[in-house]
Amino acid sequence: MIIDSLSNLGRYIPTVPALRLVREILEEDLLSKDLGSYKTSDPNLRYIIMTYRTEKEEADLYEVHRKETDVQILLQGTEVMEIGSRESFRETVAYDEVKDAAFGPADSILTYRADNDHFTLFFPGEPHAPNLIDKEQQHIIKVVFKIRQE
Repeated sequence: MIIDSLSNLGRYIPTVPALRLVREILEEDLLSKDLGSYKTSDPNLRYIIMTYRTEKEEADLYEVHRKETDVQILLQGTEVMEIGSRESFRETVAYDEVKDAAFGPADSILTYRADNDHFTLFFPGEPHAPNLIDKEQQHIIKVVFKIRQE
């Protein structure tokens, strides 16, 4: 997991080369684009622009991916994300290969307040629970980049 300022995104390109294209896409006006999924020039990188209202104050289920790294960036609003320990994660909702996600409870090891100046990168196997209330319910617009691991 990486949590850092968007201004530092380029520092991680040597470790995660797809971040070069992520950085280029972030230069676009993503708020003017339609909600939905987008392909990129890299067959291992796609992104989703989504909207929702934060609804829960605490995580009850964490999600874990097996094949894709998530890069989550808020375009509008703030939310809380919980990060869980790998060791305590217990899969209770079976892995869905199409969604590349399994869900289950885990012990929280970090609570993070996400905003539009930072990004969060979750590698496969790292339990995370975004979409949590930050002080009050909010309307969120988020972009999630999905980097398929080869």
